[in-house]
Amino acid sequence: MIDGWEQCPSCGLAPVRKNGRDRRGQQVYECKRCGRSFTHLSGTPFSGYRFPPDVIALAVRYYLRYRLSYGDLAEWLTERGVHVDRSTLYDWVHRFAPLYQEAARPHRQRPGRVWSVDETYVRVGKHWQYAYRAIDEHGQVIDVYVSPYRAAEDAKAFFRRSITGSGIRPRRVTTDKAACYPPAVAEVLPEAEHVTGKREQQRLERDHQHLKGRLRPMRSFKTEPTAQVVCAGHGFVRNLAGGHYQLGLAPGDPAVPQPPLLMRAWEDLTELLLAG
Repeated sequence: MIDGWEQCPSCGLAPVRKNGRDRRGQQVYECKRCGRSFTHLSGTPFSGYRFPPDVIALAVRYYLRYRLSYGDLAEWLTERGVHVDRSTLYDWVHRFAPLYQEAARPHRQRPGRVWSVDETYVRVGKHWQYAYRAIDEHGQVIDVYVSPYRAAEDAKAFFRRSITGSGIRPRRVTTDKAACYPPAVAEVLPEAEHVTGKREQQRLERDHQHLKGRLRPMRSFKTEPTAQVVCAGHGFVRNLAGGHYQLGLAPGDPAVPQPPLLMRAWEDLTELLLAG
């Protein structure tokens, strides 16, 4: 607030007056121009939530990063004085994980042009589905795409999605010998060198273990969109922790131990979401 002026979400910078506090104790302002009330969270993705942004941000980061069920996370928060139902945690993860990914997109480092592509199994309901994944030569997760089928059309959809999301067309693609990949590479990436073989895929096979380990406590997903959010979010936080984004890099006091890179990057993204 500057000399009685505040950024009103409805009409922009306008004269305001204080109008009490909300149930969380935050200052409420009333716009003198349009008469609407708002807080500093109005107009941000955190508006309307009973819990403060730092609690929501921490819960989403912990769920995507660590091998926790919603019940485990609810218990962990309860021990720290924050009582949250597991269904609320579910809503937070599915609401905010895509928002964090979108906020980070402009800060992503340019992916490499040598991609390893493969799929791994994820259980959705009573059926096994496929999580198509790709990493570059630097270990950056390019994209994750969950599909019920292992077919050429699904492989094509994955390649198109990966190219659009990364802004990169790879010059070399390595896959296993699954029949779905040759026609997909030939149509979507005709200029790329396509290499097949088990030895070339060992690095990606090892990388699958990170996702499989994260999914093990969950047993199965209920829906395909749920699987997509969590699998893509897991790859996203691994990229953040691996330094594949220009986030969390502000120099600190060298004499003071610094928080992990993922924590610093997540705080930067939370600030971006709060800024609207």
